[in-house]
Amino acid sequence: MARQSGLIKLKGTLDNVNFYKTKDGNLARMKTSVDAKRIATDPAFERTRENGKEFEVLQVLWKLLRDAVRPLAMNASDSRVVARLTKLMTAIKNLDTVNDRGNRVVAEGIQTPDGIAL
Repeated sequence: MARQSGLIKLKGTLDNVNFYKTKDGNLARMKTSVDAKRIATDPAFERTRENGKEFEVLQVLWKLLRDAVRPLAMNASDSRVVARLTKLMTAIKNLDTVNDRGNRVVAEGIQTPDGIAL
């Protein structure tokens, strides 16, 4: 992502560049030329669909975990805790050798020796 600098901070879209603000500051990115229908049907995006399916499962698991520990971690969390936990769960999920790509789950990955070590 490109950072905006200077006196004028833009928000919105100008030509093919999208300007937006986050906790990290004012950023800019290029608009994508690929539409959702093509990603959903084009064989070239099969890997993208597999990754999306696995990520969706991780998000459901993360929400359950977050809701379970919320009373304990109300004052301990920061703005990056979600990203750190998602990274850890993705690493554990990637250790799953039982299921094919697109169907890998954390429950299988955590049973491996490397998963236990994480």
